[in-house]
Amino acid sequence: MSVQMLVVLCIALLLVAAGLWLWQSAAARSRRQAASAFVEEQLNRSYDASSVVATAQQLYPPVRPRGVGGRMQNLMLRAGVEPGPAFYGPWLAALVLLPLLVLWLGGGLGAMVMLGMVVLAAWFQLWWRAERRKQRMVRQLPGFIDALVRLITIGNSLGSAFHTAVGSVDEPLFEVLERANQLNRAGMELDASLVHAARLYRFYELELVAAVIGVALRFGGRSDLVLERMAAFMRDLQQAREELHALSAEVRLSAWILALLPVFVAGFIVVFNNAMFMGMWTDPVGQKMLIGAFALQLVGSFWLYRMAKSV
Repeated sequence: MSVQMLVVLCIALLLVAAGLWLWQSAAARSRRQAASAFVEEQLNRSYDASSVVATAQQLYPPVRPRGVGGRMQNLMLRAGVEPGPAFYGPWLAALVLLPLLVLWLGGGLGAMVMLGMVVLAAWFQLWWRAERRKQRMVRQLPGFIDALVRLITIGNSLGSAFHTAVGSVDEPLFEVLERANQLNRAGMELDASLVHAARLYRFYELELVAAVIGVALRFGGRSDLVLERMAAFMRDLQQAREELHALSAEVRLSAWILALLPVFVAGFIVVFNNAMFMGMWTDPVGQKMLIGAFALQLVGSFWLYRMAKSV
């Protein structure tokens, strides 16, 4: 691959990324305009629950996004990343400058490998931030349930207690609960709005709270006692999970190293010793060895991932 073709490819990727950013900005602006139109419409006409729910659902992204753009937007939402120059700028610079540097040092194949590694690094950063953010939300949830129980005990209804307790929650749990709170104010049932927010953020512990709230709203009963026991159970479960996490740290670190070390070694060889890699690829036996190593790496990485997740 010539230098001119790689430069054109980098410029095309840069333009595509800029187009995605502009598309997301336009989508956010359209949602804000729809929200403003929704408020003005509700102020100017009588209340209609079905239209309120339909309009409110249009203001929020779908629970199951479709396509690469939808999944990427959902991942950025769960990671708490605001699309903009602060996020896109460094990654776009790395996406253009690093492949050009490797092209100058090691050739076109190394530049393509570096391009793929930068894309994987960006995805890994978003995934890591989303997982860490979810863990913080899990730790915050029992405190929110305790505040909800206290408000119910002193005589508040379940709905009013929920609306009041949301204001006492810190980020990042506040973002999820406030989204459910807005859907509930727009006309959706409280348990349905909680389920929607929980599935949007893949926060499945909140679905259990939504189930208890749904039963209490439909059939009554001592929901405060159930929620109090649920908060105690979540604390015990979180404590046991953290203890297991600490005890299995060595196993998980070994799994990460064993899975990523061959990838980085192979990438280093392709980038800085491209002639050896191409010599193996042109040889029939070497080509079979490379294909077999790639297949074994995929199987081993999946196996180590399952092992690390099981502990």
